[in-house]
Amino acid sequence: MPSSQAGATEALSNSFPLPADTDIDPESISEDNPDRGSFALRSTAALDGLVDFYTTALPPQGWTYRYTDANYLGGVTQYWKKEGSYLLLQFGYDKAGAVVTARYQRVAADALEKLPRDLPLPDNVELTNTSHTSWDSYVDQDYATVVAFYTHASTGWAQCPAFGEMSGEGDGGPGFPPGASPMPAPTRDSRPMKAYCWILPSQNQVELTITPHGAATLLHISLTSLNVSESGLPADVPIYPGATIQSATPGMVTFQARASLETVKAYYEKELTAAGWASEGQTFESAEASLVNWKKGNQSIMITLSAMGANDSVVTIVSEGS
Repeated sequence: MPSSQAGATEALSNSFPLPADTDIDPESISEDNPDRGSFALRSTAALDGLVDFYTTALPPQGWTYRYTDANYLGGVTQYWKKEGSYLLLQFGYDKAGAVVTARYQRVAADALEKLPRDLPLPDNVELTNTSHTSWDSYVDQDYATVVAFYTHASTGWAQCPAFGEMSGEGDGGPGFPPGASPMPAPTRDSRPMKAYCWILPSQNQVELTITPHGAATLLHISLTSLNVSESGLPADVPIYPGATIQSATPGMVTFQARASLETVKAYYEKELTAAGWASEGQTFESAEASLVNWKKGNQSIMITLSAMGANDSVVTIVSEGS
């Protein structure tokens, strides 16, 4: 496990227990990042026997069983926890036969603190996976309770444009080869998941998916900042008047302008020239798109325009230098 998690730098695949007639596919190993990795096991053993093996073999190594999901590969997917690390074991079939895919990640203890302060979380949230802008959690509360929590919490939040409440079930189909015998899998929760999108008072857009899972709930959060200040654009580079911000990340902002490409282009030529910026010429130009670089001292920006209609454009401004 990663050194920050277990005091060793050895990759998980080096110490992972293997049942009889099972080997790690060397071509599948991806463990360059000390905080996450994945690999696949090939086996001629029966899937139910592989599941039983790991149910017995992992606890002595410090792993605690969390829960099991059905999958469409003729088997099941197990989730395990060890301190701050989470392990997914997917048992199933592909065209070559039985395969067990292992994916693990160390989740930082402060990962939830990176969420905006105005996005509340229900009690008993256990973070299972995270990236720069998304969080997955296992909530030890009933689905109806979590849905009610966010129904109440979202009072006064603006709904994302062109996004309504959605309900549905995962789709897919059998992925195992002909002749393979799928093992009996847990019955999927019949209640539909719910998906929402809100704009918080902090000007963060949050997409939330609430999925029932027996007596518990799975929660997925995806965040997009709409705060132009987070892009770090030079103070004299304006946002087109009346534009709708789509995303803002360090060094880049994207927005929708209710104007033609030529109108937006002319606006920036006038405003930036007046502010002392010099065009370095167009690197790309067509009826539907334009890309222009601008420079001022040791600062540079790139403005990309894309026509979405006669009076509708998407603008991306990327800044470099200071």
